[in-house]
Amino acid sequence: MVTTSYLERDVPANGLKLHYQEWGSPSAPPIIMLHGFGVSGHMFDEFAERMQDRYHLIALDQRGHGDSDWAADGDYTRQSFVNDLEAFREALDIERFILIGHSMGGLNAVAYTNTHPQRVRALILVDVGPESAKEGVDNIVRFTRGPDELEFEEFVELAHRFNQRRTIENIRERMSHRLKPLEGGKYTWKFDSRFRQQDSGLRIGSELSNDESWNLFRGVVAPTLLIRGAESDVLSPDVADRATREMQRTRLVVVPGAGHSVPGDNPDDFTAAVAEFLRDLDRGAFAPVSAAEPPPLDQLMEEHAAARKRGLPLGSLVIAGIGVVLALAGAGYVLKRRNDQKKRRVSARARDRARTAVARVPVAALPALDLEPVRRRAVDLVGDLSVVGRDGVERARRSVQDVDFDRARGAAIDAVHATPAAVKTAVAKVDRKKLKKRGTNAAGRGRRLANSGLRAAGPLVALVIHRKRRKKTRRVLWT
Repeated sequence: MVTTSYLERDVPANGLKLHYQEWGSPSAPPIIMLHGFGVSGHMFDEFAERMQDRYHLIALDQRGHGDSDWAADGDYTRQSFVNDLEAFREALDIERFILIGHSMGGLNAVAYTNTHPQRVRALILVDVGPESAKEGVDNIVRFTRGPDELEFEEFVELAHRFNQRRTIENIRERMSHRLKPLEGGKYTWKFDSRFRQQDSGLRIGSELSNDESWNLFRGVVAPTLLIRGAESDVLSPDVADRATREMQRTRLVVVPGAGHSVPGDNPDDFTAAVAEFLRDLDRGAFAPVSAAEPPPLDQLMEEHAAARKRGLPLGSLVIAGIGVVLALAGAGYVLKRRNDQKKRRVSARARDRARTAVARVPVAALPALDLEPVRRRAVDLVGDLSVVGRDGVERARRSVQDVDFDRARGAAIDAVHATPAAVKTAVAKVDRKKLKKRGTNAAGRGRRLANSGLRAAGPLVALVIHRKRRKKTRRVLWT
């Protein structure tokens, strides 16, 4: 199939001329396509021709490939590809689009989606994952680093031996976009010749570890379709299955009769898979990802094992430290509240028991008793009740000195001897040692408890208060 219903265009971006092919109406939903290593945007020709009635399709020749400029400084890092795509999007004034990436283009697409998630409506990854099978990668390297100059038909024969799923006619058309003529009648590859040289000094790809590459794929939040060629030697079934489980909102489709170059090996089934995915996308089949959704268990185990091998970075330690401090502070706050509530309940029960005990003490006159023992008993009682209330103790002592013992003697002694067990029980409930066991902050609670106890014990030691200016006496509650 020879495709001619497209336009060839150029646009400046980041100091380079970037070339691209364009299908469909500019008013249709846009799709930008990124090819793999060593080829060009024309690898999507068959797919674009089948979809151009529904979408605006744009196939970019990435820097150093196809008819785009080579990077004079040898910068082919992933970040440079990402920057090129963003500059390309701005030049074409496209706000949001569907992004398709094959192999190297798929890795660039994942990096771009993580960097500019608001721009990517959906992501379609073609035979690419966080890991690649070494055998398949080696095959691609051997093919692209083969003879540098050949007759055109010799290149066609070489490509057909590499991929026998294609017809000679199909490969001849594909090679017309991948080769350029030289003086003397021979041809050579269009992509940067330094890729084919050992120790070229090029900066290629990224330096991400295996774990970091998996994290990059997991970071994609856009609805994602992962397509694998059933006969691919680059993306293994295990990696594809795992990526589907660990990525968010991801669907896996395996295209039969296709190797690594899925769009050209089986364009009909490839197009059907993409079309179904986009129909479901339009119907809202991919719900937004919950921010609170936990990562998979195997992801956590893998990251834990990797962290043990390489040690935690400083940033992780700082974040972990902050988390521990916040957790301890929260736990301390909860425990303090519970302890305070418990102490309030204990204080209330002690106060109620003291009041009950006092209420049961009979006030009756008894025969005279020596004054000094009464004074000592009253002072001791006040001291027991006012554990840490210094002000309360001082007031209590002044009040005891002011008591008219001639009138209070009988009632006080009656109270002491009538129900000594009840009074001792009330005092025991607020014993200093027991209060200390309630918590390290019992002192503050003890002050209030002392005042309450003093109020309750008032009738025992100050039933009658002598006033110089008044002939009558009355009961006084200490405050």
